[in-house]
Amino acid sequence: MARTRALVHPALLSSLALSLALVGGCKSKTDDAASTGAADSSPDKAADEGGASAGADSAGSAESADSGAVAGDESGAPGPVVDEEPDDPRAAAIEITKSSAASSVSAKGAKGLGFSIEKISHLFALKATAKVPEWGARGEGEAKLTRDDDLDTAWRCEFGGDAPCVLGLALPEKAKVEVLRLYTATGPRYRDYKGHPHVARVRVHTDAGFVEADLPEGANHAYVRFAAPVETQSLAIEVLGVHEGNKDKQIHLAEVEVYGTEGVPRPPITLDPSLAWVGWETTTWGGADLDHKIRQLFVYFARDGEDGEDGPPRRRFARATAVFGQLGDDYALFERLYGTKCEGASGNYMLFDKRNRMYYALGELGGAGAEVYRHAAGRGFAVGWMNDEGQFTVKGVVEEGGKLKWKRPPKAGVADGRAQLSAWGFDPDPLDRGVEHGGAVAGCHRGGAGELEPVIAAAKLATGGELDPAAWMICSVGGDTLYASAPCGGHARAYQLDGAGKLIGEHESKDADARGLRLRRSGDQLFVELSSKQGDSSSLYLAEPGRLVELERNGGLAVRPPSTCGVCEDAWLNPEAPASEGGSEEDSVDEGAEPEPEPGADEAPEADEARPLPPPAPAPPG
Repeated sequence: MARTRALVHPALLSSLALSLALVGGCKSKTDDAASTGAADSSPDKAADEGGASAGADSAGSAESADSGAVAGDESGAPGPVVDEEPDDPRAAAIEITKSSAASSVSAKGAKGLGFSIEKISHLFALKATAKVPEWGARGEGEAKLTRDDDLDTAWRCEFGGDAPCVLGLALPEKAKVEVLRLYTATGPRYRDYKGHPHVARVRVHTDAGFVEADLPEGANHAYVRFAAPVETQSLAIEVLGVHEGNKDKQIHLAEVEVYGTEGVPRPPITLDPSLAWVGWETTTWGGADLDHKIRQLFVYFARDGEDGEDGPPRRRFARATAVFGQLGDDYALFERLYGTKCEGASGNYMLFDKRNRMYYALGELGGAGAEVYRHAAGRGFAVGWMNDEGQFTVKGVVEEGGKLKWKRPPKAGVADGRAQLSAWGFDPDPLDRGVEHGGAVAGCHRGGAGELEPVIAAAKLATGGELDPAAWMICSVGGDTLYASAPCGGHARAYQLDGAGKLIGEHESKDADARGLRLRRSGDQLFVELSSKQGDSSSLYLAEPGRLVELERNGGLAVRPPSTCGVCEDAWLNPEAPASEGGSEEDSVDEGAEPEPEPGADEAPEADEARPLPPPAPAPPG
């Protein structure tokens, strides 16, 4: 599916790095996108189907995550490499160093990078060529699979063999490296996550010696953070220990990113959130009836390439419950809800800079699950609640003059919330999590008298009283017509007819357990989310000229509130009170908590998972 290339604003880098970044940006493919929704969390054990992943997502953690290796593929065969970045000849010629002595600089493993944007704003992702050094095990699959921004692909290696499992990274020029970000969990199925080992301890070889670090367990990214910048042109990540799996000893390195300064920046990434969705294994929520914890959910993005039987090529990009933004924006906002007791949601937001590939932890902003507002020029987001009675909890971050600046409600209060948002540079109309039945979607309208006649004939539908035209949305898809309905407590159905009135695609739910539908238009394509299990799950279809494709049997545009929180209610609750202040760098946790206990165990999240918020003052990038 061909994508429009996005314009890239100057990155938040030093002057030298900026010039390099712009050169790299011109050479790179830009497929950035508007954001949509998706969720993260660690896997929980859903009883059937090998256990859907679940677990409390952490507040204010460091990044939306990528996951897995050749996830869910029992053959272990890697998927195709798409949008491959060309290797720099200078990096290809570099031999990966094996250090014989420890570095004078120490390092430690971490779940995140903290809340202080100022402390990490100088960093950017470095261009690197992944390779397997001669002194390491050959492994399976290509090393470059660790650099393809897709959690469904990975380089794999049998741990404990005659040669160590080592992945090398060669840089085109020397750089000062400060952070590594790794994803070593498999997935997205829970049985794969549990079956394979996860990396527990690494030795990182550099030109200046080696460091060792213990990595946190969990289905999330892990970080190695150096105590001081290390100048090097090669790195080698040697696996020293693992958290054992219950199936085999094969480790999976799905994604590796290296951050630093004074090197060649990695080209910007193109993401189109209007072409993104969320997938999960069974249902979105686990836990007790009124104490819900998010299961393991991932955000997928469509990417360039030939469409297949299952729709467009995709990448499993991050763990989140939603992603917001637009194609061409400098930033995307990942929403990661991780719990709710129905009176409000708990979660956090991660700001992702598409140019330097850095994530900035923002905490809950003005309330998890609240309305999301986009900066009119694509340079930030705000989240919060407001109403006509003077409520205004909205907080946000905007890039101004090359620095990220916080926007918080003035102490004197806000008389006109929309005017305040406009003054900050935001569009005062919130972004949606998918347009519900009856909402405004280009080329769609609510059915009227006599308009169901073609679909009744083509799909041979019964003409009983349940076929209320007003309960259907009718949409143009090129020269085709889509009819979709999912009334609360009824059957979810979708039918696509070609220009001659012939049925070319359909979905009919077996049970009458729907809780509405959601739509999103992207050109002549239409995403159709049809709910099931009273809204605790849904199926996601892509209607495009000539066919109706199931993208996810269990998936949607964004996560809905649990069914027990309200009958036929899809909106998150406005608690009608400002979010409490708090949060610090020490509160930082990773993109999800440890695996949740078996369903039915009533365990609360750990203390450090409890809603960290942004730091008290703006922390501008350098």
